[in-house]
Amino acid sequence: MFLRLLRKYSTGKLPQDLRLYDGRLKEKVPLQIQHGKPYISFYTCGPTVYDSAHIGHASCYVRLDILQRILRHHFQLPLVTAMNITDIDDKIIVRAQEQQTNWQQLARKYEDEFWSDLKKLNVRLPDVKLRVTDHIPAIVQFVQTLIEKGFSYTTTDGSVYFETSKYERYGKLQKILIEPASEENKGFKRHPSDFALWKASKPGEPYWVAPAFGDGRPGWHIECSTLASHLFGNTLDFHAGGLDLRFPHHENEETQSCCYHNVTDWVTHWIHTGQLHLTGQTHKMSKSLKNTVSINELLKDYSADEFRMLCLLSHYRSVIEYGPEAMDTARNVLRKFESFFNDTKAYIDGLKPATYDAASTDSLFAKLSEVRSSVMQCLRNDFNTANSVIVLGELASNVQKLINSHEQSSSHSSLIGASNVGAVLAVTEYIREELLSYGLESISKPSTRLSQTTSETDQSFKKLIETIVSTRSEIRQQAMATKDAQLFKVCDLLRDRLLAANVELKDHGKTSSWNLRERNAK
Repeated sequence: MFLRLLRKYSTGKLPQDLRLYDGRLKEKVPLQIQHGKPYISFYTCGPTVYDSAHIGHASCYVRLDILQRILRHHFQLPLVTAMNITDIDDKIIVRAQEQQTNWQQLARKYEDEFWSDLKKLNVRLPDVKLRVTDHIPAIVQFVQTLIEKGFSYTTTDGSVYFETSKYERYGKLQKILIEPASEENKGFKRHPSDFALWKASKPGEPYWVAPAFGDGRPGWHIECSTLASHLFGNTLDFHAGGLDLRFPHHENEETQSCCYHNVTDWVTHWIHTGQLHLTGQTHKMSKSLKNTVSINELLKDYSADEFRMLCLLSHYRSVIEYGPEAMDTARNVLRKFESFFNDTKAYIDGLKPATYDAASTDSLFAKLSEVRSSVMQCLRNDFNTANSVIVLGELASNVQKLINSHEQSSSHSSLIGASNVGAVLAVTEYIREELLSYGLESISKPSTRLSQTTSETDQSFKKLIETIVSTRSEIRQQAMATKDAQLFKVCDLLRDRLLAANVELKDHGKTSSWNLRERNAK
């Protein structure tokens, strides 16, 4: 797959009309890719691993995963993705001291937990993982080069700072006024906006040897610049992270990287995701504010697909409000698609009557073509997933109305010949493919889902459910023949009891079908 994309990309075929928001210009711009490379670079700022990740972090990484999937699937771009892990930082040192543990062990524990959390959320892991402490020599060399070029200075405590007044385009991502240092700070930072490239060592804290400018450890911003440059060189196609990183982190990255590489712009497309707020709050989720929800806590109440649907239903640059109402909306949208797939499966399998209807078949194919175009239009418009989901949902509703009206109007059709089953199948597979391309795992074929559970226990469970459903169908047919209200009540009770066990049952005339629901669906 990747080689095929490389061949397509090497011919110069870029997506037509894909427009991305540019925070510097405050407008949408066409996709711009640096030619001459056999791949497209996509770098994401990873976490500082001093504690468990929360759903504020999760919303950023799920949204970026969706964008990367769209770029690969819909626009056929050969992405190479990378993410850093900040495993040395003030927060890590302080937390290790509080817990009286080794800082390296603490960082590795939370790093492993982070990758595990991403897998639970069905976030595709980056092609390359870059741990800061594995690249200290490269960071030292990066700092030394900036010193030699005259962009930095050493303070009285032995730290190295970047002098922002030396870069005339400082503030390109977010406007800032460069002010002179106050009297009390003289001998330390020259300007309040100057930032640390290298922090001098302190007693009892980890440090690395840097003969040219003194022992210490890297500043936060220099880490990402060095790691991304180490992997991708002097230009990045995409650089992503949360909106809260735009300043100062991304501003400082861009500044020092442009100076190091002697380029006008280091990153072509900056992508910033909106923050997640708890319902009723206006500030981002933060451990210091004690308003966090861990990823494990999220997954106790909701599925990974329900959280992903929450992310899909908002624009990636907008704020997400997290709470019961928002999650119920996401869950209901997902259920409507699941109901659509169950209905179309029953229709295609012959459990719902299929009739020959040339007009509705032609209309369905025309609608499918229209929706394909609309979805691509949404995605070309700076990845408008919310509108694309609405368009797909409307198509699904139209199909359900069509096939269920057949059931109501002609349960005993006498027409023989081609039906619109083919059109329904085409629409079903298109909607399934689109939702799968967004990373929704539960949108898979029921037969595939069952075939993946091949143990004797799973097969026995399946046979047990089929026996119960078959027996209920016999009771229901007798109730229909005799119009026995008590038998109908028994059938309803069995259906409700099965639903409580996450087995959803649907009646179609004299037959019934069933499917497994998510374990934590409410």
